[in-house]
Amino acid sequence: MTEKGKILKETKEFHGQIFDVVDRKIHTPDGLTVDRQVVLHGDAVAFVAPIRIDGGIKLALGREYRAGLNAERTSFPAGLINPGEDPKTAALREAREELGLSYRDAKEIFLISTSEGFTNEATHLMLLSGLIGKSDKHFDPSEFVKTLFVTFDELEQLILSGKVTTAPGIIAYQWLKLHPESLAVI
Repeated sequence: MTEKGKILKETKEFHGQIFDVVDRKIHTPDGLTVDRQVVLHGDAVAFVAPIRIDGGIKLALGREYRAGLNAERTSFPAGLINPGEDPKTAALREAREELGLSYRDAKEIFLISTSEGFTNEATHLMLLSGLIGKSDKHFDPSEFVKTLFVTFDELEQLILSGKVTTAPGIIAYQWLKLHPESLAVI
């Protein structure tokens, strides 16, 4: 395990609905003392949800408005991990809520941190398996997700054309390209 710094002082500067901002004075493992602002944000899940449609395997993608970019984005479905949930439970819940699909199992592919210089958020990239069937969608009050089902080749084209740009989306694509057998056992 990597060595952690010692937080000498922490002051909350902002408290929001889904994140806080703190000022920290930190004594780093290499002996420096630094002042940093850090965004504290809960972990999230993103997941690959394969489904058999018309005899072939398709992947569920979600198209959703993202406030940070003030635009809609297409990627693998994702959501925050609720307090008390583990990543597997969160991924299975999010699949029901956003896709209207129930799966039996979820396994972690990777833990992704994209901006560790200023935030503690990490995304657990999960692979869902054992499709049970359809369920009702239940969006959070501030979200609406349009579901698309694409083949692996269509996913590749969406990435190459710049229509899928998220880190979990691109990492999931690369992992699936290296592990095509993972979709054969849905």
